[in-house]
Amino acid sequence: MSQETTNKDLSHLSKNQINELIQRYYKNENVKALLVEFDVHVPPGKLVKLFPPISHQDYPCPNCGTIQYSNQKPKTNKVPTNIYELFCLNCGHTNNPSVHCTCDYCVALKKIKKERIEKERQDREKRIGKIREVIESTFNINNNIPLDFDELCFTHKVYLSAICKALLVENYTSTRQIQPFELFTYIKPLSPSVQYTTLMYSELVKHRILIPSPTSDINAFVLEDQNGNFNYLDNFPYEFCLYKTWYIINVTCNEGFDSLMKKILLGNYYSSEINSSEALVLWKDIAKHECISYFEYQLSTVHFNTQFGKKTNIIIEKLLEYFSVSQVYALIWKEVASASKAYLEHRFSKNYAKNIAIHGVERYGERALENGWNIIKYSRNKEVPQSILSHVLFNLILLINDDGFNVPPNVKLL
Repeated sequence: MSQETTNKDLSHLSKNQINELIQRYYKNENVKALLVEFDVHVPPGKLVKLFPPISHQDYPCPNCGTIQYSNQKPKTNKVPTNIYELFCLNCGHTNNPSVHCTCDYCVALKKIKKERIEKERQDREKRIGKIREVIESTFNINNNIPLDFDELCFTHKVYLSAICKALLVENYTSTRQIQPFELFTYIKPLSPSVQYTTLMYSELVKHRILIPSPTSDINAFVLEDQNGNFNYLDNFPYEFCLYKTWYIINVTCNEGFDSLMKKILLGNYYSSEINSSEALVLWKDIAKHECISYFEYQLSTVHFNTQFGKKTNIIIEKLLEYFSVSQVYALIWKEVASASKAYLEHRFSKNYAKNIAIHGVERYGERALENGWNIIKYSRNKEVPQSILSHVLFNLILLINDDGFNVPPNVKLL
C-alpha cells in the first residue's frame, strides 16, 4: 500500500516525518504529545483524519481504472477495511451505496437501472391489461341474467343476508357489490368457523348468486411472484381466490334492488309453512359448528391438538338432538377440564387425553339422558362470540333470539 496526497495541516512536514507520525500514532503513543512534537494544530480526535488515504492495488476503479483508496482508521478501530469504504481520487467514484456518486460510471448505471425498471413496469402493465381484459370479458355483468330472489333456497338467502350484513358496500344501489372477505373488520366472525365461511361463499358462487366483479384485483385470479411474474390458477379465470374477490349480487326482484336489499338485510323472507324444514337443518348445522368451535377453543386453552375428524362431528350432531348448544358447552367444558387434569397427572399423553375429552362428552351426555339429569346452560364465551350468520338466522329471520343457543334445535319453535 502507498500513501498519496498531503493534508494542508501536515504540509509543513516531510514525507518521512508524516510516516513517522503515522507509525508512532498506531504504536499507541500519546496523541497530545505527538501533536506538540510535530507542531500539528488540531484536536486529538481529528489527527487520524489528516493522514493520507491508503491505496488498494487490487481494487481498480470501475469508472476510470485507476487505483482506489480508503481513509485510515482510528487506532482503536480493528475492523478490516470493507470494499464499500473505497473511493477514487482520480474521478471521484465511491463504492459506498449510501453516498450519491456522480461519476460517469454510476450515472450510467443509474440510467440503465431506471430504464430497466420503466420497461419492467410497462411490461407488467401490458400483462395486467391482458389479464383484466379476460376477466372483464368473462364476468361482464351486462351479459349476465340475474336470478329471482324468491326462487332461491332458504339457506342461500340466509348466507346472502349474513355476507351482505358484513360486507355490502355503502352505496350498493349503483354497484351491487360485496367487498372482499379479506377486508372483513367485524369483531364477530362471519360464521362459526373458517370452513363454514368458505362453504357459504362456495355455495353462493357455485349457484351464481354472487359473481366475481370485473373490478376485482387481478391478484384474486393470478398469483404474482417476487419477480413480477404472474402464475395463473387452474382453469383461469373461472377459478379464483374466494376471499380476495369483489362480488356482484346477481339477484333481482320485482320491487327493485333497493327493496330487495332491505329484505335481505332485515331478513324479511321467512315463511314457517315453506321454510321450516330447511330452517331446522340450518339451525342444526350452525349449532354443530358453534359446538365444534367452542370445543376447539377449550382444547387450545390446555394446549391440546384442535383437529377433529368425522367422528366428533357425529357425536355433536347426536347430542344436539337432545341438548342445546349452551348445554353442550357445559359438557365440553367439564370433559376438557377432566382430560387436562388427567394429562397433568402424567397418566396420559396429550392426544390420548384429547380422545378422553371427546368420548367423555358423548358418555356424559348419554348418562344424562339415561338418568334424567338436568344439564346446566353455559353462556356464550367472549372468545367464541356469536357469529353474524347465527345472529342473522336467530335474531333477524326466525326471531327466536337466544333460544337458538339455549334450546335444542326443534321444529316447534319454527
